[in-house]
Amino acid sequence: MSSVTTDRFSGLAAMALERMAFVITQPCIDTPGEVLVHCVAHARLELQGEGAHSLCVSASPGMVKEIASGMMGMEPEDIDVDDHARATVTEIANILGGELMMLLTDGESQMSLGLPNEITDEAAGKFLDRSTASGFQCSLESNCGRLLVSVLRL
Repeated sequence: MSSVTTDRFSGLAAMALERMAFVITQPCIDTPGEVLVHCVAHARLELQGEGAHSLCVSASPGMVKEIASGMMGMEPEDIDVDDHARATVTEIANILGGELMMLLTDGESQMSLGLPNEITDEAAGKFLDRSTASGFQCSLESNCGRLLVSVLRL
């Protein structure tokens, strides 16, 4: 089981967003808490196996629009955040959960990826607090918005 660093995961998350949604990001200098207050949608999933983890993805309205438009081939202004936020964050949680699983296992041990579920603002805040104590966070930003990924070691 490989150890995962924030920098290593952050780089893979940025590459995944570029590959899957044509979204160019960079590390965000704001604290995870500062990023979280701007987020409107959150999804969480579990990774089970040796060294279980849980992952939470939170996205701001601009990031929801940018990712959804890139994945669906639409213009960002045609994306209704209320209609697309849940699907967008759950899909990104699924993608980033897979990236985390590959980092953790080096493709050599078995681990299962659960289904992502939408969670509330309050639950995302509690998850962030727990991941600060036993895990890590990475914050990414584009010209349009911010994304927070919190990982909790179970």
